[in-house]
Amino acid sequence: MKHYEIESTLDHLCKPSLVRLRPNLFAAKFDLMKIVPARYIVEQALARGDLKPGGLVVESSSGTFALGLAQTCVTLGLKLALKTGPVEPIVAWRLRHLGAQIDTVESDAGNLREIQEQRFNLVRKTLAEVPGSFWPRQHDNPLHPAAYGPIAHAIGESLGKVDVLVATIGSGGSLFGFARPLREANPNLKVVAVDHNLSVIFGPTSERVYPLCEENYVPLLGMGSDIVFPNVAHAECDEVHWVPVAQMINTVHDLHRTTGLLVGPTSGAALSVANWIASNHPAMRVLTVFPDHGIRYMNTVYNPQWLSERADELQRSWPEPELCNTPTEVAAEWTWFPWGRRSYEEVLGHPPVSRESRVNEAA
Repeated sequence: MKHYEIESTLDHLCKPSLVRLRPNLFAAKFDLMKIVPARYIVEQALARGDLKPGGLVVESSSGTFALGLAQTCVTLGLKLALKTGPVEPIVAWRLRHLGAQIDTVESDAGNLREIQEQRFNLVRKTLAEVPGSFWPRQHDNPLHPAAYGPIAHAIGESLGKVDVLVATIGSGGSLFGFARPLREANPNLKVVAVDHNLSVIFGPTSERVYPLCEENYVPLLGMGSDIVFPNVAHAECDEVHWVPVAQMINTVHDLHRTTGLLVGPTSGAALSVANWIASNHPAMRVLTVFPDHGIRYMNTVYNPQWLSERADELQRSWPEPELCNTPTEVAAEWTWFPWGRRSYEEVLGHPPVSRESRVNEAA
């Protein structure tokens, strides 16, 4: 008779399922991946004395890291103040229901860099006003990628040698947190980053995208950025793919139709690329990462009316990506580029730029 391990709620939430999707393709499936670094960073702060029991955690986040912090803080008896941009109603409800205080920053011009800088300023203001408060700094804290180390080691032990890792990129923590332990076991591991067609993380793209990509860049996805964050380790990347939102949505629909797995559209981005690589390299063992559950997207990605209003664009399909010569060529289609473990400047010829800077230069 099987005996079940009794876990704490945080242990349960931080443990992904390892799912076999095809003979050589596996997925680490999380309900909420960002709870892993949120918990790790906060618990390390408590252990060091940087954060006292019952103290205040303050962070700039509007999405899954905010939810991870909220679940961590309510479980550990901590207070949480979030400085956010626009937040989906279902996410805002969950954050407040978990006890988080939310201060929302908006820009009339929709300038995401400006919003982010205002949010950071609000974080610093709260830190100054509340002695003993703690800022996890998800975007540049090296503990963020380090938090995934034990999970990556355990998956590597279960699968044996992993040949290709495919994951979406945002703040950089999860992709490189998985990649480093897996590359220790296999120095030839290919690390494939998946990005949004409007993101600047791997260089300023052309910004010529389909309406779904423009519409859902901020409110729907936990991937891509207008700013290149310090935790993004460009020189550890072998290949980059930019995936249209319609492809992400159709892929998660196919996954649900064939397996019953309900995941978010960011998982669809990673799965599109992982499927293509696995089918073209059947001898390679491919691992991808599904960052969150699909429940957050019931009013959008899994809503028949929302889908019907966007049916024309959702008819598009991309059986495989187009190779580009430089990231600046990336437009509306599924595109890939052989990054080759080079720095940003080695590939683009200049330091990272924000999307705002790109727009201002064009004007």
